Amino acid sequence: MRSINFLTHLLVLLAIFGMVLPETVNAQTVRAKVTLQADRLQPEDQDLLRELPRQLEDYINTYNWSEEHQDIIIDCRLSFVIETFNRRGGEKLYRGQFVISSPSGENMVDRAYEFVYQRGQFMDHNRPLFDPLLSLIDYYIYMVIAGELDTYILLGGSFFYDKAANIADEALVSNYPLGWRYRLDEVKLITDADHRSLREAKFYYYECLFYIEVRKNAARARELAKKVVDLLEKTSQRRPNSSALKRFFDAHYQEFCSLFVYDTDRRNIQKMMQIDNRHMETYQGCGKEVKQEFR
Repeated sequence: MRSINFLTHLLVLLAIFGMVLPETVNAQTVRAKVTLQADRLQPEDQDLLRELPRQLEDYINTYNWSEEHQDIIIDCRLSFVIETFNRRGGEKLYRGQFVISSPSGENMVDRAYEFVYQRGQFMDHNRPLFDPLLSLIDYYIYMVIAGELDTYILLGGSFFYDKAANIADEALVSNYPLGWRYRLDEVKLITDADHRSLREAKFYYYECLFYIEVRKNAARARELAKKVVDLLEKTSQRRPNSSALKRFFDAHYQEFCSLFVYDTDRRNIQKMMQIDNRHMETYQGCGKEVKQEFR
């Protein structure tokens, strides 16, 4: 069974190649679901945050984040865990942890954020001043868009990674710098030279599935499967402890067997067992029907 994520990619690719009518592709860029947990706060303080998830969903879902990729729908989930609430001057300052996830595996955990919020606060994308809450949202939405676009277009997320980096730079010199050094480092990590091969692998991963599921082109699928594994191996050799590489494997290891259905040997499988040994058992189960002549 293919994942919903792959089926979404498939629909967009079919539209790009002119194989389905453009009207069947939703033109919405980002579709977010926001949840908030504030159990550690007093009931009256929790009540102040009651409308925040809906406000943030409106802020995200009604905005045109990209003019150029309206045929790509990006679903994501944002979860806030509020751990502390203090007053600083006339501000209500919240701190806690944050998680964002998307179908293609742009799953990120932020363990230290802070923001100010007043009930009924106006949320504007064209604000003149730095806002620690909305800038946090903007940063992570751009990170998710960038990662998702890399799966559709070779290195297609570069523009949005740059936007995320610019937000982090601005935040570091603001009155709310908590966690922003980490966020800037995360952008620099995924966009450095050592991770170019990972970003390329993400694109070819989905292209390979396209040639398997739609084109039924065994020769091209084998070529692309090898390319994906070689690129991941290159990243692993350069940055064996990369958090970005680990994130990719954690999101896709259960689907990797699908890439090897046309393989005539187990070389790709054996490489994956070495590159991502945390999921070795899953890879061992791949391709039981594949010839074993290269063992």
